[in-house]
Amino acid sequence: MSRFARLLPPKQRVEPPPRRGTYRAFATTVHQVQDLSARMRRVTLGAPQFQDYSLCRPDDFFALLLPGERGLELPPEGTTGTTPRGLVADMPEDHRPEMRWYTIREHRPQAGEVDVDIVLHGDGPESGPGSRWASHARRGDPAGFVEGNGMYNPPPTTRRQLFFADITAVPALAAILESPDPAPGRPRPGAADVAHIEVPEAGDILDIDTEVAIAWHVRGSQPPGFSIEQLLRDAPRGEIDYAWVCAEAGLVKQVRRALVHDSGVPKNAITFSGYWREGEART
Repeated sequence: MSRFARLLPPKQRVEPPPRRGTYRAFATTVHQVQDLSARMRRVTLGAPQFQDYSLCRPDDFFALLLPGERGLELPPEGTTGTTPRGLVADMPEDHRPEMRWYTIREHRPQAGEVDVDIVLHGDGPESGPGSRWASHARRGDPAGFVEGNGMYNPPPTTRRQLFFADITAVPALAAILESPDPAPGRPRPGAADVAHIEVPEAGDILDIDTEVAIAWHVRGSQPPGFSIEQLLRDAPRGEIDYAWVCAEAGLVKQVRRALVHDSGVPKNAITFSGYWREGEART
């Protein structure tokens, strides 16, 4: 599923989100680890390259390269690529590191740091390499970083926005909602907008500093997507100009279909991404 915003019809057409022309890969070091909840751990990464790093959008994603048995292996120093995946794909297969995708939660250029909020799924063999790495991350640990892009891209004429996320997309949504200027030249999220976040347990609810009304939906024993009914009540037909929908791929499909068919949101006014797919590892 594409990570990039759909274009609007000719009369409302806007430029797609900015993208990097080339991509760097570089080594980082864990500066700090903080548990935000039982399932969410914040890992602060440091590197000199973060001092001149620029976000394309506040929901910028990147590829985290994980150390293997031979330590952290990266593309040759100074190598750039035309895609983030291409940089790693060009490495010899037996030297290619595990790669997982995350969002930059906060960027502090002067300190040369970024915060990365990672959902933990345990540290066993079935949990996936990203969760295992984050579960054991300690100050001084190495990790690789490959630059990526952002997605958030409301049209200039947007009056009302709607957001939907599951727990894996909370860091990206929080970065959008807390950014002072998430999309330069475009309307920033405000009191007229609404966000719906579906999480497994009440302990997964986090503080987000925003004027946007956030409806937290604790799933518990309910099936994924039980919150769509409330989402549609907050999206009266014809009143949503732009929607940002990021979650598990099947859930994204349900929400997008509901917004288009029941709330009249144009398909090309919805930025959406399946951050993961039930039963599959994302690489």
